[in-house]
Amino acid sequence: MDYEFVPMKIKEARIIDEWKYKGVVKEIYMDPYFESFEEGDIVITGPGGCEGFAIYHNNEIIGLFEYYTPDNILEIGLALNPEYVGEKLGLEFLLAGLEFGIKNYNYNKEFIKLNVDKKNIPAVSLYKKAGFEIYNKNEETFDMKIDTKDIPIKE
Repeated sequence: MDYEFVPMKIKEARIIDEWKYKGVVKEIYMDPYFESFEEGDIVITGPGGCEGFAIYHNNEIIGLFEYYTPDNILEIGLALNPEYVGEKLGLEFLLAGLEFGIKNYNYNKEFIKLNVDKKNIPAVSLYKKAGFEIYNKNEETFDMKIDTKDIPIKE
């Protein structure tokens, strides 16, 4: 599938804010994007000052990717449009987002991190399938990482 990564604008934030999920995840935390917009930021930012991207496929928002670089280590957050959950797109979507992050940020460090709710078993399974490993267990979440060299990059 071809994905287009578009920097988050208020239009996309409003659409994503309407997504509703069944199961562990009920909604995506979009408030920081709206606060950034209200403050007059030209490029709106998400939680923790992350750079958010609406992911389009065939002119439809199929997902969201967020990129942070605390301590110069790339950390990601992501969400798939609930209409596509269970459609076997997760791994391809995740790998496309990892590849975009590496290329867009000219990233060459050893690993990429993410944090996931322990109860979100489908997401944890997906991340493990992609090559992520748990390196820290918190009360409600897992910190996971993947070696950058293990991420397939198309030339």
